[in-house]
Parts: sequence; C-alpha cells; structure tokens
Amino acid sequence: LKIDSAAATILIGYDGDLSVMEFLQYDVVQIAHHIRPDADVAIIGTGGGIDVLAALSFDQQTVTGIEMNGDIIETVNGRYGDFTGHLDEIPRVTFVNDEARSYLARSDQNFDLIQIPFIDTWAATAAGAFALSENGLYTVEAFETYFEHLTESGVLSVSRFYYIPQPMEAYRLTSLAAESLRRIGVERPRDHIMVIRGPEALPDIAYLTILVSPQPFSVEDVGHIVEVAEDLAFEVRLAPNVGLANGLRVPESDPIFVEIAQNDDPGSIDLGFPGDLSAPTDDRPFFFQMVRFRDIFDRSLYDGFNASLARPVLVLFSLTVAVLTLTLFCILLPLLVTTSRRALQGTLPFIVFFCAIGLGFLLIEISQLQRLIIFLGHPTFALSVVLFSLLLFSGLGSLATERIVVSRRSSIALTPLIAFLVLLLVLVTFGFATPAAIDLARAETTPVRILTAVAILAPMGLVMGMPFPLGMKIASLRPNAPTAFFWGINGATSVSASVLAVAIAMGWGISIAFWAGCLSYLVATLAIGVVVARGRA
Repeated sequence: LKIDSAAATILIGYDGDLSVMEFLQYDVVQIAHHIRPDADVAIIGTGGGIDVLAALSFDQQTVTGIEMNGDIIETVNGRYGDFTGHLDEIPRVTFVNDEARSYLARSDQNFDLIQIPFIDTWAATAAGAFALSENGLYTVEAFETYFEHLTESGVLSVSRFYYIPQPMEAYRLTSLAAESLRRIGVERPRDHIMVIRGPEALPDIAYLTILVSPQPFSVEDVGHIVEVAEDLAFEVRLAPNVGLANGLRVPESDPIFVEIAQNDDPGSIDLGFPGDLSAPTDDRPFFFQMVRFRDIFDRSLYDGFNASLARPVLVLFSLTVAVLTLTLFCILLPLLVTTSRRALQGTLPFIVFFCAIGLGFLLIEISQLQRLIIFLGHPTFALSVVLFSLLLFSGLGSLATERIVVSRRSSIALTPLIAFLVLLLVLVTFGFATPAAIDLARAETTPVRILTAVAILAPMGLVMGMPFPLGMKIASLRPNAPTAFFWGINGATSVSASVLAVAIAMGWGISIAFWAGCLSYLVATLAIGVVVARGRA
C-alpha cells in the first residue's frame, strides 16, 4: 500500500490461521514480544496491519492499533478486508483512528508494550524536506507520555533504520531515550535501555529496535533478548551491564551507545563524524535534522544513507541565501532605483516599521504553525487551522482599523501607538499562554484541539492585522508618500521571514522564532513611536 508515492506498508493475506504468521516473529522489529508475553499491546501506526498480525502470532492478550489516517484503516479492513482477514473484527483487536499522543494522554489504559514500528513517511524526501519536518512522536515529551501509559514492567519499542557506517538515527534515538528517562528521575538510563540490530537488509542498511522501560531490565529480560538475538542472527548493541544472564554472557556493548546512554551531555561525545545527538523536544521537534548548521559543508555527510538527512539542511541554507539574494536584487534594489530620493527623505522610521512588521507576522505565523503541528498531530490540520484562522482574523483586524482615525492632531496621533502597545501585550501574553494551553488540551479530541488552536490564534490575528493598514494611514499623511515602496519592502521581508523562521526554529527552537517575531513588532512599535513624536513636534 503506497502512501504519497513514497512510503509503503504491507498488506498480508490472512485467513485466520495464525500458525502461518509465525515468520513475523523473526523480525527484529517484533523482538519486544519475546520478553513481554500475554501482554496488552498498543501499536502506534498500524499501516497495513503487519504489526497487528505479529502481535496476534505471539498470542498477545489485546492489541490496540492507533492509526491517524482513517483512510488506511478503511482500506485495510474495508476494501481489502476479505484479503487481510478483517483484523478489525477480531475480538481482541481494536483500531483507533486518532493522533497517538492525544489518544494516549486521555486514555486510562496502561499497556505492557507500546510499539512504534517505522511509522513516519519518507514521502517528502524527493523535495529534500524529510529532515526538516516536525515529528511529535520522537520528542522527550512524547516519550514521557508513553512512559506514563506503560504498566510497571512495561516496555516501549521503537524501530528505525541503522546505517552501518554512520548510524545517526540509532545514536539519536538512544540519546532521546536516555534524556527522556532522566526527565522522569532515572539516574542510570543504561539499565533501562536495550538496542538490538537486525541483519543487513540492504547494502550498509539494517533495521534496529530500541527497547526502553521506566524500570530497569531484569537479568531474565536481558538473557532472553541475548538468546533470541543469537538464534536469529541479531546483534545486541547496548544492554544493561548485568554480567551473566541465564547462563549466557551478555555481548559487550558498543562503546558509543554506552557513552550516549551514560553521558548527560551528548554534544561532548566524539562520534568520529559530524552529527547532532541532542534529544528532540516539542520546542525543537526535528528528530531527523541531525546535522548542525556549522557542519553542512562537511562532504562526509553526503555519502550513503545519511545524505537524505544532510541534504535537506543544505537545501534550507541554500534557500535562505537564495531568498535573501533575490529579495535584495529583485525587490529592494528595483524599489530603491525607481523611487525618488526626495520621496524617501525622512522615511527611515517608516522603512524600519514596514520591514519589522513583515518579519514579525511571518515569524509568528510559522512558529505557531510548527507548534500546532505537534499539538494537532497532523500537518494538514495545522496548516488549515493556522492559515485560515490567522488570515481570517488578521483580515478582520485590518477591517477594524477603518474606525481608527489617524490625524496630525496630538490627541488623535497617539491612538495608533496605543493599538501597537495592545498588540505587544497580546503577543507576549500568548507567547506564554500558548504552551500552557497546549499542555492543558493535549489529551482532548481532535475537534476540541482545533477549537483550542483557533482560540489561541484569533486574538493574535486580530491585533496582527492592524499594523499594516495603520502604518499606511500614517504614511499617507506625508505629501507624495512612497506607499508602493513601503508595500514592497513589507512583502520582501515577509518572504525572507518565511525561510528564516524555519531556520531559527531548527537551530534554536520554535519559541525563539516566536520571540524573534515579538521583537520585530517591538522594533515596529518604537519606529512608529518616532513617527508619532515627530508629527506631534
């Protein structure tokens, strides 16, 4: 089953005979079932149902499949239900059409095993965007949610690719697991993590599964995993240092994995090649962005599998340079050439103002979009909700400025300045309120989360829609005001900000991009204050 022409999931013919499905037990993705039998299992991203069948083949007690894409559930169990065996009709199997984090957050059920088996799509790689996409399932906050919904001895199982020469995904996943465990008070994360690599599936590429538990793995758990790994030609790359386990000597762990699990400063670890091991958070939810900006010209990053992780960062850097260059030569310089110097004389505060609001609007819009992608769980929802809400309410805000009279009279001249001070107050308020509101509504259903997002965006949109028309009103008080020039530089900085916002969020965090937008509006307020002061003088 192809998704977006790039991501694939397998539909397996099933006639009710589970003995035929035993071959699924030999996959490293399913290794957690060996140490948690008779379990209540949650699978995040059911796809074609292969992991559901694997859990059934292990005779697990219940299987809850959480799939965000309702069309996939309908395709597997509806259109191809006769082929796949109508998995949704099996009494111990439940399919849930929801975003996994919000579903788990509001669920009162705990699971013995939560499984995340290769659930993200590579559909964006053709455009070089995969490493730039936000992913709310691979963050510290997401792992904390999973831990909260595990039983006392429950296990989180996450499977990813293992590029043998430079296993960056494996290293960063281990770093994420270790940091998440520290956040819940675990002092020795290594005792709670096992990393198992499967045999080479493609040249230099294998599959890897990391097992994480809030409780230390027992000697029996480690021994069982070692035994299964030996039988199935897997490699245990990291295991608790338990010595002898069930009569088997635990293979020596990979030193780098050990250091990642034990070192609370991943930036100090020498991998032998460039890479960012810092654990992704909801503020920097770019799990697949593993390349630091300072390393983008290192040629070693562009060989083999890891090139798909490095090239998007180079694309972003190139795009930023290209946009800034095109903005300069195709918008700003032509505007400067075609606008008379006399018209521009004394307009520096206006230039600063229109540049600042162009930057501010897009920095805040993009940062809120990135925040709400994590909150709503689906880029389509976030894009629709953010764009619709901000454009609608900023339009209403612009319309409301028709009632604001701008004049050279001193009593009226202060009115626009008051509007800008209100704008700053609203933005700062929602800068702190947005993360709090997201945390409070995280466990709500999708419609409630959408309404929450609209409630966050509506006041911001209203006040952010006012600066441009107010600025134009004030500028028009000047004889022969170069309004076309002001319009142009505002558009130019808006285009530049759309790229800069992503770069700032990836490098320093979404919240920094948001506050950079607030700072831009502060600069705009100061600039308009200078204009008002000059007018009153």
